[in-house]
Formats: sequence, structure tokens, C-alpha cells
Amino acid sequence: MSRNRKHKLLIAVFLCAFLPLCVCVPATAQPIYAENQIPARGVDIAYTVTIKNPASHLYDIEISIKGIRETSVSVSMPAWSPGIYRIENYARNVQDFRASNTRNQPLKWEQTDKQTWRIGKQAADDVEVRYQVFSPQLTDEMADLAPPATFMYVAGQKHVPCTVKYNISGGWKVYMGLEKKGDRYFATDYDIFIDAPAFIGDFKVLEFEAGRARHYLVFSKRDISLTASQVTADIQDIVEAAMMIFGKLPYKEYVFLFKVQPQASNSVEHLNSTRITVGENDFVTQATYRQFLATVAHEFFHLWNVKRIRPAVLGPFDYTREVHTRLLWMSEGITSYYGDLLLERAGIDMPQEYLSRMAGVIDSLEHSPGRQMMSAEEASWNAWFRSDNAENNTISYYTKGELIGLLLDIEIRARTKNQKSLDDVIRYLMEAYANKGIGLPEDAFLKGLESVVGSDFHEFYEAAVQGRKQLDYNRYVKQAGLSVEVQLQPATIYLGIEFEPGEGNFPRLKRVAPNSPAERARLDAGDVLVAMNDERLTFENFRSRLHAHSIGETIKLTVLRNQRLLNLNIVPVEFQEERWQLNEIPRPTPEQLQLRNAWLGSK
Repeated sequence: MSRNRKHKLLIAVFLCAFLPLCVCVPATAQPIYAENQIPARGVDIAYTVTIKNPASHLYDIEISIKGIRETSVSVSMPAWSPGIYRIENYARNVQDFRASNTRNQPLKWEQTDKQTWRIGKQAADDVEVRYQVFSPQLTDEMADLAPPATFMYVAGQKHVPCTVKYNISGGWKVYMGLEKKGDRYFATDYDIFIDAPAFIGDFKVLEFEAGRARHYLVFSKRDISLTASQVTADIQDIVEAAMMIFGKLPYKEYVFLFKVQPQASNSVEHLNSTRITVGENDFVTQATYRQFLATVAHEFFHLWNVKRIRPAVLGPFDYTREVHTRLLWMSEGITSYYGDLLLERAGIDMPQEYLSRMAGVIDSLEHSPGRQMMSAEEASWNAWFRSDNAENNTISYYTKGELIGLLLDIEIRARTKNQKSLDDVIRYLMEAYANKGIGLPEDAFLKGLESVVGSDFHEFYEAAVQGRKQLDYNRYVKQAGLSVEVQLQPATIYLGIEFEPGEGNFPRLKRVAPNSPAERARLDAGDVLVAMNDERLTFENFRSRLHAHSIGETIKLTVLRNQRLLNLNIVPVEFQEERWQLNEIPRPTPEQLQLRNAWLGSK
């Protein structure tokens, strides 16, 4: 499935010779958060985690706090996790909080807000804090430990280095992205400390080396069905393709933590690791396996874009409240762009497969009802809030951001005659900000883009990033010998609804499309469809029952709405769905072919 690996390594050597010097600075010399580069001034913070009975779902946590010479010390639990833009109030799962001095004398404490405990003490006293955390992710099979939901921080001391020791038994091992020193894992500050989730248990582990760094693939289910050599080789190809952009890897070890469950769901990036949920059957079909690899590529690219190249509010973090930025379309969307592009660069996807993948992204955006009601910047800013009408008035900053990345990469290449690309913009941001431990101001991307390319991008930015209008795809993709076209699908019967399985396996409406037969019939999201023309409906038979009727025929639907049973008449219409495609134009010019080949690496 992969292209010649020797050929790729030669390209890597060639690229490294011509990359900006900044990427050759040793990772240890690059602060992640410059603002945390403050002397600890004698303060020492050490955590200990003890797992006594996994079936109790309780972690026993101890914090040793030494060197604070004040009459009180406060500890706080984060309200949210980096990478998950949602207030979770993790303090809700804290119990049995206690505090004492090093002579084991109890200290008085009070909870001052929803997530903070203030402890009174003698100025000379050091403090021992003990508490328990309830976690459904701790079971008799494994501990899936999320640090923000587990570890409090010492107020005013997040810059202080900290360590953690795990007391476990039963043959379990710890896998995480922090460096181990003796029996403790070490972090230079709290923000880095909690950016390292841990899998603790007995797992299936694969390994490979790339870029002089060791990589571990940890699967929570030992007997998961997969071809180890293929999975290892494909992920190694992704790592090497990403490394070619930056010249080297910013770590000595990287851990892929794969949580195996019935179906894949959310995954989150971290500084030297990533936690990815994997469907237990994701390795059975080519389609699900490719989606798995796309997720791996997306999360891996985050170790540069988001974890190092980041909006200023995303590190050091304020864990007490929402932190808004208009740059998530860049942080997540451009990462999505590279996640998919890396599969092509790694030889896992062929160029035509990549173009088909991009066509699917275009089609997804163009079928989003809120695409002309919200810009990429607005979607980014409102990440913390989900409207009750989100199905109709929002867009995904992942999806639109990926398409902005696609159009931008082509436009940069066209303006510079292939001398520059989006890669150069990302490398510039790495040099100007990330390598100095500095977060991006809100206007940094546009300024960096214009600095790299040497021309004005305000029109592009205002239209694509800040505007709500449809993206002008063909203005940009034609420069690569491509065209975006709309193809009408065969006509079919149409109600204008999206539905899912509901209670009792009845169809439950997720969304009613504006100006549709369903809206005219007064159907509503949340309605449960019980019967059609007095015949019982199920989630499985709904489509066949509907297609047994004719266009223009009045159909009686029996609907359960809250506690009311309603009879509504609906008249279906004929509808041809639009399918957005990204095609190669029949007779591209030499310039168009040159740009496309440089972009996709075609020969």
C-alpha cells in the first residue's frame, strides 16, 4: 500500500537540508509555554496515584506540596480539558478531601468555589493533600486515566515542575507520554503534566522507530483483530510524511493510546501522545481502516498544530472558564486538511482517492444547513456553546477549515509558481511562535501568511474565513486543473427529514428541513413516528414503507410528541439530491499540471 520507503527517506534528507534552521533546534531547548519559564523558588509538587480496587472506580490521590511559606495554600480542579471545548466541572467527582501537615496533623480547609479548596496552615508547614476521584473509566480491565479529571493544581504554582508515581498491582503497566525518572514520571509544569493521559493495564503493544524516536501503539484490547505489520507500517509512513514537513520530530518517544470499544467516537491530541477511540471492527473493511488512519494522521499532526503552534489562549491554560478563540478553524480545520493530505503523501491514498476524499468534505459542507449563517471564525468562537438549533444554524470549523486549507494551499502555490506552499506558512508559525513557546495572537495567521507569500490575502481571508457566503471553489481549484461540479442524483421521494432509532425502535426525527413537506406538515425535531397510514413503523421499515407510496400522495403519519399522539398529513415531493464532486478537467494546461503534481507529488 505504501510507496517506496527508501525514496521517501531520500526526499526527507533533501528537505531537511533546505528547511529553515529553526526546525533543527533540539526539542529540549524549545519551551512549550514560555510564560511558565519561572523559577520554582523552592516549591516542590509531587503526586501519587494509588489504585486499590479498580472495581470501585476510585483513584486515591496524594499531593505533596513543599516550600510554600504562606499561611494558606489553595488547590483547584480543572473545569475542562484542553482539546475538549466543553465545561465538565471535574470537581463533581472529588470525594473525601483531606489535608494535613508533614507531621500528619489535620489542617483546616474550606471549599471557596465549585473547584477550589483553601487550606490554612502555619507558614513553615508543608502540606499533604489527599482525596479520591470517581472515574467510570477505571475498571477491572484497565485504567483510562484523564489527568485534568484527576489531578488538582496548586493555585499560583502551575509553572512549578511536578512528578507522579503510580502504585498499581496485578501485572498492570503504565503507558503515557511523560518521561520517566526512577519510579516517577516528570513534567516541567502542570500544563504539560496534565497533557499526558495514561493507559494502565495489560495491553497489546506494537512498536516502531522513526526520526530517531520510539513510537508505541497501545491497544486496550489485547485480542483485537488486526494485521500488526500493516498497521505499524502505515502509521510509520504517516509519521515520516509529517516529519518531512518540519525536518525532525520534537520528542524522543510518542505513544498512540487506542481505546477499543464497539464504535469509534471522540479522540484527543496531546503533547507527546494521543488518545484515539477505535471501533473493534475498524480493521475489518478498507473503508473503516482508512478512516482509522485518517484519524491517526489528524491527531498526530496536532503535535505541531495546536500543541505547539497554538492560539495564545490555548496554553498556559485558564482551567476555570471557557477560553475563546477565532482560530479553531486553523487549529482543527487545517489539521484536518493535513490529516487527509498525509495519507496521500504517505502513499496510503492515491491522488485520485485523495481528491475523492476532498469531494466528500465539500459535499458535507454544502449539505450543512447553517453554511450561510455562520463563518469559520464564528464557528470557532462559539465552539463552547452548542445551539439548541445547531442542526440548522451551525457549521463545523473542522470541515470548513479543511476546505480553507485546501484552497489556500493551491492559491499559495499559484501565486508563487510552486516556490511556496501552506507547508511554508506552518513552518513560519513554528519558527516565529512555537519554537519560542509563544501562542499566536488572533491576527497571527493572516500576517504570517502574507509574510511568507509576500502578497495580500485580505480578500481571501474576509471571504473564506470571516465571511458566510459559499466558498468560490473553482476560482482556486482550476489553478490545479480541477473543477468542482454539482451532479444531480436520480429523483426520489422526499419528506425533508433526518431520523435515528428512538425508544421502542421507532424512527425519531433529528431534523426537519426548512421549506420541506415535513415542515409544511408541522412535523418537529424529536417527534417519534409511530405509524404510517395506521400501520406500525420501525426504524428498519420506515424507508420501505415510505417508498411504497407515490409522489404527491397524501400520507397519514401517527406521531408521538412528548405525551401527545397526533395524526398529521404529509405530501411527499420529488427530489434530486445534489452531489458535489471534485474532478480533473479534461485538458489541463502545463502550468495546471505542474501545480497539481507539486501539490500531490504525482509523477
